[in-house]
Amino acid sequence: MNITRHEHPASPSDPGFALVEAEAALWRGVVVDMFGDEDLADGPLARWSEGSRPSYFQHVRYAARTDDGRVVGVGTLELPQRDNLHRAGMSIVVDPAFRHAGVGTSLHAAMLDEARRGGRRTFEAFTWEPLEPTGPRRLSGVEGDGVIDPDGEPAAFLLGLGYRLVQVETLSGLDLPAQADLDRDVVEARAVVPEEYSLVQWRGVTPAEWRSDMAELQVAMSTDVPMGDADAEPSVVDPERVRSADESFLAGGRDLLFTAARHDPTGRLVAFTRLVHEQGRPVADQWETLVVQAHRGHGLGLLTKTANHAAVPQAWPDVRRLITGNASENRWMLTINRRLGYRPVAACGWFEHRLETP
Repeated sequence: MNITRHEHPASPSDPGFALVEAEAALWRGVVVDMFGDEDLADGPLARWSEGSRPSYFQHVRYAARTDDGRVVGVGTLELPQRDNLHRAGMSIVVDPAFRHAGVGTSLHAAMLDEARRGGRRTFEAFTWEPLEPTGPRRLSGVEGDGVIDPDGEPAAFLLGLGYRLVQVETLSGLDLPAQADLDRDVVEARAVVPEEYSLVQWRGVTPAEWRSDMAELQVAMSTDVPMGDADAEPSVVDPERVRSADESFLAGGRDLLFTAARHDPTGRLVAFTRLVHEQGRPVADQWETLVVQAHRGHGLGLLTKTANHAAVPQAWPDVRRLITGNASENRWMLTINRRLGYRPVAACGWFEHRLETP
């Protein structure tokens, strides 16, 4: 088995993009085997775009190949460049026929060595998990009541490398209702929101007039949402980073749909939600929903979500389903999602491994 290091390809036309395609195919197999569909899988172009902003996140890949050159495992190392400089993200996927043969461990060792040389001391990885653990044992996050199976392949692999579970996320799906039902939800949500708030919607790149507000909201996303006891620092976000992130989504074949709540007396955005849609797929991903602390309790979370949902059929006529993830301890958002018709479909484990500092 040969382990080789690869820089992130500069463009999809770069020969190195073939490794991104191989990684996406391996992950698609994992998702289909576990859940029976591709709703949680990303295409290669979307994966490539996540590493297309090296000034913010540097991506490095390690490939495991057989002697005849076949890719049977891929590890991606993500290194933040503007904040959380002590952290590194790890992603490892191995062909089922080559598991339990040291491939994943070798990929992890190579990435860990590079990250440690760069001064990183906290490493994170995520696992897909069935909604209900299948084994007799249970492993809980630091907070919330989410549980996973510690003896399942993904968790057992990370636990054996010294990782620990910091949070369990509940993944939920929604079959998109008819437009009349979506519009009714908006009317009902709007009825309980004070008149001093209005809605702002846009698609694609955030307009320049809202980038400063969105930067502040993105920072709040890194501090105000449940994160267990993760060793994470607040994000550093400015208007340019907001623009760059939006453009990277579009470059990856994904579209964005935002709804924000504006506090009219101040003219500031105080809540937002975002949907992400990869072209050609019947599913869209519900990403962040946030209401800043000073404006909570007015129904803004429900209003922005219902308004964003109602805009989907016109923006993306091919979308039939929405999928989202929430920390198991985020009862407030889970309650909103259940009210809208989301139902749990899977779980996700967030693991960390912290090195002892000298």
